[in-house]
Amino acid sequence: MSPLVTSLMLAVGVGFFSYTMLWRMRALFSLKPDASRFTRIPERIAAVIKFGLGQKRMVDPEEFTPGLMHVFIFAAFMIVQLRTLMMFVMGYSEGAIAVLGNLQHSFWVENAALAMAYSAYLVLKDVAAGAAVIGVGYFMFLRLKVKPDRLTRSWEAMLILGFIGGLMVTEFVFGAMHLREQGLSWSKAEPVTSTVAMALQSVPDGALHWLGVGSFWIHLGIVLTFLNFLPYGKHFHVIVGLPNVFLKALPKEKGQLISSSARLSTPNLEKEEFGMKSFKELTWKQGLDLNTCTECGRCQTHCPTYITGKPLTHKGVNQTLKHFMWDHQHELAAKAPVAATAPGGEPPAAAPAAVPELPNLVPGILSADTVWACTSCGWCEQACPVFIENVPRLIDMRRYLVQVEAAFPPELQRVFEGMERQGNPWGLGQDQRDEWEGELKLPRWGDGGGPYEYLFFVGCAGSYDERMKKVSRSVVKILNEAGIKFATLGKEESCTGDSARRAGNEYLYQTMAKGNVEKLNAAGVKAVITQCPHCFNTIKNEYPDFGGNYKVISHTELINDIIKDKRIKLSKVMKEKITYHDPCYLGRHNGIYDAPREALAAIPGLEVVEMQRSKRESFCCGAGGARMWMEEHLGTRINHNRVNEAALTLKHHVDPAVPFPNASDKVKPGMVGDYKGPAEGTVAVACPFCHTMVRDGIADTGREETMKVRDVAELVAEAMESKA
Repeated sequence: MSPLVTSLMLAVGVGFFSYTMLWRMRALFSLKPDASRFTRIPERIAAVIKFGLGQKRMVDPEEFTPGLMHVFIFAAFMIVQLRTLMMFVMGYSEGAIAVLGNLQHSFWVENAALAMAYSAYLVLKDVAAGAAVIGVGYFMFLRLKVKPDRLTRSWEAMLILGFIGGLMVTEFVFGAMHLREQGLSWSKAEPVTSTVAMALQSVPDGALHWLGVGSFWIHLGIVLTFLNFLPYGKHFHVIVGLPNVFLKALPKEKGQLISSSARLSTPNLEKEEFGMKSFKELTWKQGLDLNTCTECGRCQTHCPTYITGKPLTHKGVNQTLKHFMWDHQHELAAKAPVAATAPGGEPPAAAPAAVPELPNLVPGILSADTVWACTSCGWCEQACPVFIENVPRLIDMRRYLVQVEAAFPPELQRVFEGMERQGNPWGLGQDQRDEWEGELKLPRWGDGGGPYEYLFFVGCAGSYDERMKKVSRSVVKILNEAGIKFATLGKEESCTGDSARRAGNEYLYQTMAKGNVEKLNAAGVKAVITQCPHCFNTIKNEYPDFGGNYKVISHTELINDIIKDKRIKLSKVMKEKITYHDPCYLGRHNGIYDAPREALAAIPGLEVVEMQRSKRESFCCGAGGARMWMEEHLGTRINHNRVNEAALTLKHHVDPAVPFPNASDKVKPGMVGDYKGPAEGTVAVACPFCHTMVRDGIADTGREETMKVRDVAELVAEAMESKA
């Protein structure tokens, strides 16, 4: 080959790539530091092996086939790189070509062990490259024929697929040339290459030689062109994807299953950490997230805002911020503006131009409607193959809007005032907090009647909402029947502050959180029962930042344990058709899927049918992220979409002739939420926010005569046989 041409190609290709990456990295590391990403190194290495190299999330059920095709391409990309390196060596040495291109060379004869290892690699390389060609063909068909809604139409994607296919095909043709020159019709070490050689057997020897030589140079050219194209498009993730997996958010304790949006950061308000105003206030890890976004659109498949036409897709936010970062990388990387005069008052000989002022994040780069639309359901983070943390970034933008600009939806003003003055978002009197108990006369923590196993943290909805008071009493009925020693705080209980934090009012949240932790710690509380997943998540995952470390159990978990331990008996036969709705803050954020289902399954006669969007793929009710307190002005209502799916599930179960579209349809996902027909049955829930949203959705869609909503605790309490 030609050392001069190879050197020139490498110098130009690697030089240009290095220049591009220099500015990409300078812009990235101009952002705020985040030292938390370098702890617990063994866990991070394990994550890279499982999710990065192992591609675990790529083959999740809703996208299994595309994921498998991506695994084919990823595996080939990793394996063929060694062969590409060999080809660059061949560009410098005819001797290398003679050895690496001929398994019958004397070098291999004299080194049998190396020959065996090299042959094994060639087999692996050939099979992987062949599978990659299949993957490329599949994705071309997917983009040109199927046209999934989640994929952005772009020439870039087709070009990259062409690059990948070209790398594999040129390697095959180059290898086929060597087989012909060695007089071989088949090589066990290169089955796919041998097949290509057989397909080219009608090509004259001379023509095949030049075809092979051309393939060699084309292969090297594609590699270097591809390398330089990566930092300019979505395939930058080829470079930054594995580092992003390594640096992903880890749960507070090893083994916990929570998303990054389940445990938000706790800023130091004394240091005026009030959220994000400008791009410069992102952390470098958040900047890395933007560069890592592959535009695969998996975050959209079950995203409530995307499905219902809100101005928020996390893919869209990532692309907008990423391209802003690239377009302004020189300004981001620049130091602070230099003073107009030199020391001593003399003007500098050539004063550098001041760094241009960058626009605010919101409103500016993003619209306020986009930032306020998020329900923090966590689907985007569960679906993302490279662990991009979308929700915390949006919450940080809300924090700035609320705490500095006082710019937030007007409905939240009453909520903030109610939480601040009366300890609940409705602003109802604190002295009314225990009125839900009625004649129950429950014990109070610290009244001397203990010791108590658990504190029953009732929550604001369970204390004030008329419908949810019934759920609270059902929980108490079950606990009493099971002989659980528990107490409440009565009038001393106060809101956990979840809605304040997710609405961006971090100051109010921290005030409430610190007050609650101080109260619980002073009372010696060790274990807490909650009936609200938002209370559960806040106390369990976020209160430890303030010294509040408790065993926290949701009411569905405890009820299920009570049933399994035979501490209560369920004897009443309930002839009801039930479909269960997973709360995001119980399910995706904390991995509690089985307990409520097992409790429902234990009720005699209850017929439980699953919605298509269930468990980790469950569709949000629309109340999370403080959306419970905000009006839905844009698109269709999220709770209507979910209620339509519940109605369709119940109807289809009775009458299979009713069409039941695929909830993860590649062209148009979420069509199960388009059903407008009638249905009969019950939607079981395990969250007061979900209870309210589903109940309102049933009423809004005119189904209140035939559909109802009941908490898991209510159903169990009704079926329970009382010893009294």
